[in-house]
Amino acid sequence: MTPEYAAAALLWLAGALVLTWCTGTLGRRAAWLALAVFLAFTLVFDAVLTGLPIVTYGATTALGIRLGPIPVEDLVYGAALCLTALGAFDLGRGRRRGRG
Repeated sequence: MTPEYAAAALLWLAGALVLTWCTGTLGRRAAWLALAVFLAFTLVFDAVLTGLPIVTYGATTALGIRLGPIPVEDLVYGAALCLTALGAFDLGRGRRRGRG
């Protein structure tokens, strides 16, 4: 059985990768820089939130793989969220310019 949070995060990441690939976002250096900055902040704030512990996860909802106190699913989810926002922005920008 796949933990729910892990499955949802991986499914969203797959969709975000398709979106960003189709819009050409993945080919832009600025998108990779934005993703790196976003994940750096995610690491810092997740370490605080899960380390104190302000936020906790049930054993059956996550894979159990952690980077310190941070479940790996949080990073996957964060990457998917950031890529979705970047891809949606590029998709909307292309439509306004008549490219889509």
